[in-house]
Amino acid sequence: MRRHWYGCILIPINQYVSGDSNEYSKGWTVKVVSVLNQKGGVGKSNVVRNLAATWALDRRVLVVDADPMQRSTTTHAEAADASGAELPYDFDAVGEPDVLASLRGFDEYDVIVVDTPGTLAESELPRFHALLSCTDFVLLPIEPAIDSIQPLRTTLSWLVEPKALPYRVLLSRVKRDSPGRKAFAETVESVDALELPRLETVIREYHAHSVASRDGSVVTNYPWSVNGARALNDFKSLAHELDPLLNNVGNK
Repeated sequence: MRRHWYGCILIPINQYVSGDSNEYSKGWTVKVVSVLNQKGGVGKSNVVRNLAATWALDRRVLVVDADPMQRSTTTHAEAADASGAELPYDFDAVGEPDVLASLRGFDEYDVIVVDTPGTLAESELPRFHALLSCTDFVLLPIEPAIDSIQPLRTTLSWLVEPKALPYRVLLSRVKRDSPGRKAFAETVESVDALELPRLETVIREYHAHSVASRDGSVVTNYPWSVNGARALNDFKSLAHELDPLLNNVGNK
């Protein structure tokens, strides 16, 4: 299944003034962003679809589901199709390593965002290595929990560091209650102690994200609510923080 949407207007993400130029489109070539973590349940698929939807406000975006077992992103796209919702990005499910290795050739897009398996099983390694051979930037979501640190380190040592890929750690599924704030502070302290590059933006946990998994919505078209607006601001902030990092990534 593939859903197409080409009605992008190239304007800055935080400005909606007709005629303004998009600073990120100047000299921009397709960038492949892989979202990785050995640990499941850290919000990878939520980050993939909502970051892609936010980027699609001002550029052409392809989302790829490279996780044929879990299929979270595919299930979401199927839910959107069933409900008649229009995804603001193109979507495809790709499991073949040779196709993953050639993603940068899909130059009709500005950004390709890839969801990946939450396991480093031997059967998945050829898929990972093919994908990372053409990846420009790696995003590593983690939950605010002490047991998130070791899977993060394993993912880095097995996949990211051997290829010297630029990356950032992203705190995801951040709860807003007192225990959640404590877990967040402890996790940030652990990540910083390891001197791992971390994004300032965090993705907070909202009920709207859970509902979206079932109805195929994305953060840019959630029904209006205060928390829905806050969720959108999280992803606008994430896109804004990542844009200059991607702009500085050279072609291989």
